[in-house]
Amino acid sequence: MAVGDKIARPNRPRRWRQLSAALGLSLAQIIGFSPSVGHGEASPSVSKAESPKLDYSRPGLLVPLPDGRRLNLRCTGSGTMTVILDAGGANFSLAWRKVQGEISSFSRVCSYDRAGYGFSDANRRPSTAMNIVDDLHQALAQAGIRPPLILVGHSAGGLYATLYADLYPSDVAGLVLVDPGFASQAHDNAMAAWSSYPSLLSEQRAQQAAHTKLMQSCAARAKSGGLTMEIGECACLDTPEDLPELGDYVRQYCSTPKQFEGMLAEEAALIGTFGDASSRSNEEEAAAARPFGAMPVTVLTNGRGWNYTNNPDLNARLTMVWRAGHVALAGRSENGKVVFVQHSGHSIQIDQPWAVIDAVRDMVRDLGLIFRRGIDK
Repeated sequence: MAVGDKIARPNRPRRWRQLSAALGLSLAQIIGFSPSVGHGEASPSVSKAESPKLDYSRPGLLVPLPDGRRLNLRCTGSGTMTVILDAGGANFSLAWRKVQGEISSFSRVCSYDRAGYGFSDANRRPSTAMNIVDDLHQALAQAGIRPPLILVGHSAGGLYATLYADLYPSDVAGLVLVDPGFASQAHDNAMAAWSSYPSLLSEQRAQQAAHTKLMQSCAARAKSGGLTMEIGECACLDTPEDLPELGDYVRQYCSTPKQFEGMLAEEAALIGTFGDASSRSNEEEAAAARPFGAMPVTVLTNGRGWNYTNNPDLNARLTMVWRAGHVALAGRSENGKVVFVQHSGHSIQIDQPWAVIDAVRDMVRDLGLIFRRGIDK
């Protein structure tokens, strides 16, 4: 049995069943993904030889925007639809290295670097969700990438993909949201969880402030040339274990100021002050949110839950808030579903890439059938 074929519903506690019913999502739409034992990351439906190996140490296509900045796109494969991969916060196209090659065997697919990350130029305006979505919309138009689009967004990229679908509904045929952020998460976390643990909230805010101060220091040192290839505490990402040849590139990338500045700008718009009710990016998505009608939405949720703290009760509350938000996201579509990905943390595309690949393949197949029926009529 192929990895994507082994679907088993997990045991759900009573309160989770009640929650899913209250939010209007049927139990049949809440399923589980479990990788088949012995198959590893290989799937018999796709040959490894067909998957291109991308060189992440070089740019793909540098697309000029109207204001003169450039965004880096990496496009592979072919097809009538284009899959767009949007990475999580502080990440770029490298985050999709285990996914893009396989998707390109059955569809056209493009990953991209948001402003300030990877090979894209630094932003010249606040890195809010609206501005980030506008950048992508303009870049796709400039590159001649036309609808229909399937947007795949991880974490913060999930919030941006959702906002894109809100703003440009005629362009987006479907959404695959990979452990995504959502507009109400800051409010829900503050009200349902952190408010009950003020000392832990203070601790988290102190850690956030220390992180921001460190990133500002790293950016200043990078600007002055004080960061070398051995960057120590200013490391912005780890060299991928599956791509050790990228070590020098990663160290060089993490010694440049733009990615620290990009991180700070995005976090300022997305997170605000830890535990506060909202942020600018969340407010922008909340204001634009609308029902998605029949557009398919698949939400992949990490099976391990959250472990922010050493308090099990708080961790459980945060996990419930996260999962409830995912159920609500899927519930905005008549064809929405939530998939629990077992044995995965937040980065599902790294921990269980076939969960993402299979979700995209299913959507490409199903949408292709719908489009063909429409043409036949």
